[in-house]
Amino acid sequence: MGGGLAQKMFVRRRNITRDIAMRKSILIFLLTGYFVATGYGQKTGTTGWFFLSNTHKFAKRFDILTDLQLRSADRFSYLNTVLLRAAINYHLREQHAVALGYTYKGDWERDEEGRTFSPEHRVYEQYLYDFKLGKTEMTIRARVEQRFVKGDETFEFSQRARAFISAQIPLITDKGFTKGLYAGLQNELFCNVQHKSRVNGNFFDQNRSLVSLGYRFNKIIDAEIGYMYWYQEEAQGINRTNVLQVMFTTKF
Repeated sequence: MGGGLAQKMFVRRRNITRDIAMRKSILIFLLTGYFVATGYGQKTGTTGWFFLSNTHKFAKRFDILTDLQLRSADRFSYLNTVLLRAAINYHLREQHAVALGYTYKGDWERDEEGRTFSPEHRVYEQYLYDFKLGKTEMTIRARVEQRFVKGDETFEFSQRARAFISAQIPLITDKGFTKGLYAGLQNELFCNVQHKSRVNGNFFDQNRSLVSLGYRFNKIIDAEIGYMYWYQEEAQGINRTNVLQVMFTTKF
């Protein structure tokens, strides 16, 4: 009897230690991207993003994932980016899923010579891991994109890898976190893994760090408003952008 109790206590202590270590690792990852990026200098540029994300379950193991993003130019002067994304998501187990999807991105730029348009097509594969640390809802995502970016005459092919982690932390909610106020933290790192010379010429592409305040209306709808620091390396130099993001997430 005593040996069994001691073993249970040992397992419990080990699980607590593992959870604490995981919490520290996640916090470090979330904050590292922000502090590394901001360490390069002063931030410049201000834009607004509207983000609508939906998950629609249509079978026991299958979902349809759809995203819409609208992005403004600097100082909210005009709409310059539209992004449409869709994927089929397959649940391997309750917390683990893989997806295959397509993204269309269109950029409009204005300058002294007029207005230019640059389209991009992407095919992507991703792995998604959703889990909880206490009541905090965590998401870890790994994504690989096959990009077809319009060049001067043809579309140029390259590949990019993305690593994403987010946390939704209950602030004032009901017991089951089905309704109420929460805080959001996330970080995403982008790296060019093939044909970097066809994009910005660098292995490191960009980093996005976001802090937000959200409200969960029910199990179906979340709404958030947040601040993102967007650090991006381009062939012409480094862009540092403040982003005001409004996001709605729905699940059906």
